[in-house]
Amino acid sequence: MTTMKRFRNIYQAICFTGLFAFSTSSCTEWLTVYPQDRVVEENFWEDKNDLEGVRYGAYRQMANTVSKFAVWGDLRSDSYDINTVDHSDQGSRDTYIEIRNGMPDSSMSVFDWGGVYTTINYCNKVLQHGEEVLAKDKQFTSGEWIQMRAEMTALRALNYFYLIRAFKDVPYTTKVINKDSEVEDFPLVNQLVVLDSIISDCERVKGKARNRFSDKRDSKGMITNCAIYAMLSDMYLWRGSLHEGRHGRSGTDIVNGEEVTHDVSEDYRNAITYADMCLESLANQTKEETASSSIYSSSDETINYGLDYCDMIKNDFEGAAQSTTPQLESQTSIFKTKNSRESIFELQFSSSDNLSNGIVNSLYGFGNGTHLMVNKDAFDAIYEEKLTGEGNNSGMWDSRTWIGCQNKLVTGSSDEASTQAQSGYYCMKYHLANRGFLNMEGTGSNREIKSLRYTSTSYNNWIIYRMTDVMLIKAEALACRDKSQGWRSNSDQVKQICNAIHRRSYCNFKNSDRIPDTDVTAKSSKTIGNAYGTGKDDLKSGVKVDETLVCVMNERQIEFLGEGKRWFDLVRFAERCSSPDYAGKSDPDDPREPGVKNGQTGMKTMVEAFLGTGSGSSYVSTLTNRFKNRYGLYCPIYYMEVKASNGAIEQNPVWNKSKYEQ
Repeated sequence: MTTMKRFRNIYQAICFTGLFAFSTSSCTEWLTVYPQDRVVEENFWEDKNDLEGVRYGAYRQMANTVSKFAVWGDLRSDSYDINTVDHSDQGSRDTYIEIRNGMPDSSMSVFDWGGVYTTINYCNKVLQHGEEVLAKDKQFTSGEWIQMRAEMTALRALNYFYLIRAFKDVPYTTKVINKDSEVEDFPLVNQLVVLDSIISDCERVKGKARNRFSDKRDSKGMITNCAIYAMLSDMYLWRGSLHEGRHGRSGTDIVNGEEVTHDVSEDYRNAITYADMCLESLANQTKEETASSSIYSSSDETINYGLDYCDMIKNDFEGAAQSTTPQLESQTSIFKTKNSRESIFELQFSSSDNLSNGIVNSLYGFGNGTHLMVNKDAFDAIYEEKLTGEGNNSGMWDSRTWIGCQNKLVTGSSDEASTQAQSGYYCMKYHLANRGFLNMEGTGSNREIKSLRYTSTSYNNWIIYRMTDVMLIKAEALACRDKSQGWRSNSDQVKQICNAIHRRSYCNFKNSDRIPDTDVTAKSSKTIGNAYGTGKDDLKSGVKVDETLVCVMNERQIEFLGEGKRWFDLVRFAERCSSPDYAGKSDPDDPREPGVKNGQTGMKTMVEAFLGTGSGSSYVSTLTNRFKNRYGLYCPIYYMEVKASNGAIEQNPVWNKSKYEQ
C-alpha cells in the first residue's frame, strides 16, 4: 500500500469519528476554516499515525482548492475567451464572463479563500503537535519528525503564496484553531510581510525534507526538498519584482509603516541559485528512482540542449514524420500518464482515492462541457507566421499548439466525418486519448493535423511545479537581473533556456522532417507582448520592456496554457513595470502604503500589452479604468469575510463594493 493510500485510510477514519469535522461554510465564522466546538482532541495525538493522518488531510484539502487556484491564476489572462456555447452550469459561466470583462464582485463565491485557510490550519496542527507525538511514540524518530516538519512548513508557505498572489494583503497566522472560541479577527497583513515570512520559513527547512519517497507517486505528490527549492526560486522572483515596482533596483521600501531595505538584484540571484538547486535535486531524484528496482522507471527517451540537469522527455518527431498517428511522448507522459520524470510537485487525483478534479473538465476541453475557449489571436501574435503559417517560428510546427490550441476535434474516432462542427480553439492537454490521439495527413511542408481524438476524465493531476516551470523562472530572473549593465549580460542564457524548451516541442516537417538547428524560439525581438506583435518598441504608457523578458513571457504562455499560471505571470509583470526605472515617471500615492506609489503605470502597461489581444481589443480603455492601479490586479475579498471580521479586514479598494452594497 502506498504512503498516499495509507494516509487516506487513516484520514478517513479520523473524519468518520468526527475528530476533524472542519467547517467549510462561510455563514458565521470569519475565515471559514475552523472546527466546531464538538471537536475533542485530548486523546488523539498519541502516535505517528495520528500525525500522518492529518498530514495527508492537508494534501487532500489542498487538492479540494484546485478550482480556486485555476480561476485565480488563469481566468483573467489573455489566453482565453468565454465559450460561446450555452453551458449547463450557467451560473458559473455568468460569473466567469463578469470576471473576464473586468467586473469581479466580492459576492462571488469563487473568491472565498476559506478552503486554503483550512489547509493552512491542518499544517499548523501537525506542526503544533509533532513534538508532543515524538515524546509519546518511541517508534517515531526525531529524523522522521524533522522531515515532516519541513514538509508541513513548506506546504503552509505554498498556500500563503497562492493567497498573496491572488489577493495581495491577507490575514496571516501560524496559530492553530481548534474550536470556535479560539477564532480571532485576524487583520490583513501586507503582502511583502507575508512573503518575507514564508521565505524565511522555507529557508529554515530547506534540505531537511525528504529527497524522495519510496513510491514515485508520493515523491511527486508530496513536498520534497526539490519542491522547496522550486518554491524559494519562485518566491524570490516575486519578491524582487514587487520591490522593484515600488522603489526600483535597490533602496528602501515602506512596509506597514516601517522602512525595509532591499536589493532586487540579490533576490533575482537567489531565484537563479534555487532554480539550479531544484533542477539538480530533480535530476538526482530521477537517477535514484531509475537505479531502484522497486521504483517504476519511465522508459521515456530524454533530450538535452546543453543545459545542466535539464534532460527533458523527448518527442520522437522523426518517427512522427512517418506516422499518421504520431506520439507526443512528453505531453503524454506529463499530462496523461501523470507524475512524469519532469514533475516536481503535483496534486494527486484518482478514483481509488475517491478524489476527482472536475475543474479541468469545467474550464478546459471542448464543446458545451467547458467554459473557456483559447484566444487564438493571443498565440498567433507570438509566432512570426501565426499558428497556421510556414515561417521558421510558425506555431504550425509547435506541438504544444497541437493539443493546446486545437479546433480539429473528434470523440472516439479518427474519421474526419465525425469532426465536431463547433467553431473555435480549445485547450485539450487534459483530455488526450491514449497514444495515437493525433491523426495527421500529408508530407513535408503540407503535413498537418487532420483531427485530434480526445476523451474526458475527472482524475487529472494538477501540476504545481514541473521542470520547465523552474527553467523559465530562472530565465525570467536572469532577464531581470543587472539592469545597470543594460539587461544584455544574461540575454544569451535566457534565450538558450527558452530555445531548449521550444525546440523540445518544435517539429518542422518542412526542414527535412527534423528539428532544425537554428533558433526556433517564439517571436520576441522588438515586440512588447501580444498586442504589439508588429514590431513596436514602446507602449502608449511610454514603458520600454527588454526583449529577453518578452521572450520568457511568450514561452511561458504556450508552455503552461491551462495550468493556472498566466494571470499570475501578468500580475508579476505589471508589478515590476511600475518601477520608475521602467516608466520614468511617478504614479500617484498608494491608497494604503504611505511612501509607495500605487502601481498605475505597471497595471496600464500590462493591460495595453497583453489584455488587448483579439476579443479584448475593445476593452483596453475599459479595463484600464476599472483596474485603476495595482489593487485591480488582485481579487476582491469575499464579502462574508469582510462582514464577519469586525472591521479587521478592509475590502480591496478597487473592488470596494459588492452588488449587495450598491
